[in-house]
Amino acid sequence: MIQLDNVTKFYGERLIFRDVSFKVVEGEKVGIVGKNGAGKSTLVKIMTGAEAFDAGTIGGLRAEDIGFVEQTPKFTAATLLDEMLTVGCEKFQARKILYGLGFSESELEKNPNNFSGGESAKISLAKALLNEPRILILDEPTNHLDIYSIEFLEDFVKNYRGTVIAVTHDRHFLQNCVEKILDMENGRATLYPGNYEKFVRLKSERREAELKAYEKQQEEIAKLEDFVRRNKVRASTAKRARSRQIMLDRMERLERPPSIETSSIRLGDAAESANRVLILEKIFFKKIIRDFSAEIFKGEKVGLIGRNGVGKSTLLKIIVGELKADSGEIKIGNRVKVGYLSQGHEELNENRTPLEELNDEFGLTEGQARAELARLNLFAQVVEKPIADLSGGEKTRVALTKLILTGANFLILDEPTNHLDLPAREAIEAALNEFDGTILIVTHDRYLLDKVATRTIEFAEREKDSAAKDKPSTKPKAAQPEKKSSPKLNEQALDKVEAQIKMAEMELKMIEHEINGAVAPEKLTELAAAHASKLTEIDELYLRWEELQC
Repeated sequence: MIQLDNVTKFYGERLIFRDVSFKVVEGEKVGIVGKNGAGKSTLVKIMTGAEAFDAGTIGGLRAEDIGFVEQTPKFTAATLLDEMLTVGCEKFQARKILYGLGFSESELEKNPNNFSGGESAKISLAKALLNEPRILILDEPTNHLDIYSIEFLEDFVKNYRGTVIAVTHDRHFLQNCVEKILDMENGRATLYPGNYEKFVRLKSERREAELKAYEKQQEEIAKLEDFVRRNKVRASTAKRARSRQIMLDRMERLERPPSIETSSIRLGDAAESANRVLILEKIFFKKIIRDFSAEIFKGEKVGLIGRNGVGKSTLLKIIVGELKADSGEIKIGNRVKVGYLSQGHEELNENRTPLEELNDEFGLTEGQARAELARLNLFAQVVEKPIADLSGGEKTRVALTKLILTGANFLILDEPTNHLDLPAREAIEAALNEFDGTILIVTHDRYLLDKVATRTIEFAEREKDSAAKDKPSTKPKAAQPEKKSSPKLNEQALDKVEAQIKMAEMELKMIEHEINGAVAPEKLTELAAAHASKLTEIDELYLRWEELQC
């Protein structure tokens, strides 16, 4: 069991959090949430021993029991496979995990520092999993991952036998993978049972109860103070007045609970447009996009999904004219005004402050600009800093402010919730739902997609025909048998099949573990079918292994 009692942390004189106390039972899955800057990453660094704390005690955490996945990992080896070996594992184990996370044989020889953000996150996760730690601590594990990799991670976490503690803003992950949520707010931490939606309900109920208790105490205090004021000078009532004053002095005063942050984002009413908002016909671009065609109609909210690197962001840049397609045709409907939010915020001039950006782009006065930025919780000194010095979440808020001011009726959004905390994500979700225009959105935020998108288009991988598909399957492609063209290739194919066998056998053990704990007949039936299917898969892999031995 992990137990924290009254853990307190300061940076200089600035309080990060005070008296954080909670317990985590062996095997539990716990999410840690809170606004940006609430101290979530600091807390997990303290739990891993990477950072000191100022008061309190921590029990049940030994360095050798912990696997830690950082937000921004650092790699030192020359190849991906060698990087895995730095944690003291065997090559076979390293290959098993890397294949499971979707890395190919050729990528094992690539420098780990030359991978994308999402791939770097997967490498860090793979290193943490290699020694099958008793406690797995994840700091924003779904950042930069595509939907398919997130689904692999979710399945792994749900079936993981050890304890998992995850700092995350991913509401879908919190909804499906955790049993408790630690909410860090205003320097305090509160542990709630259940998943994300239960947490939202319980937090709201708790705040209402705390507000009622606070207001009731304030009424009582007002009555006592009024009695003391009116009676302390009268001889006949002075004794009772002193008694009431003692009650006031001894009373433990309740703090007013913080107000719940609510959405003030409104995208405005969309102007009328043609029914066919966007037509893409046989778009080709270099070797990235091949023969892509799609149509989007007025009022649709379309999610564009696909693996990292298949060209989703590139397609958006082609639509808005930042890149030119090699061939194909793009048609924007009559009276359609496009508003674009890029993933890298290229639409922002980083040498300006947010105030200067709004003044230069829209001719707003300083007061008007401050009012618009305040709607997205950008206040005081933040709006006077150069945009280059802002956090990722603050840049997103500035870009959203600009988007609102354009009055566009067709929004093209590339990862609009990146770097944002839960209140900001909920605010954007509400704004997009209320918007009566048309939206094309690229996002790995599956909770946002579920709540907002009326339709999804799968952007297929480059080696396939990249036609649009509604309601795509998110199952990974089956592994293709490798041709025995040389002894080296044959050895690589053999290693890969052996790793697949080990992964499948590990998954079989997880299913058996679930069967041992299942009670409901329908669940047992489901698990029995999964068990039989996994056995068939293992048999087929062993047949392939025998073929490669010949």
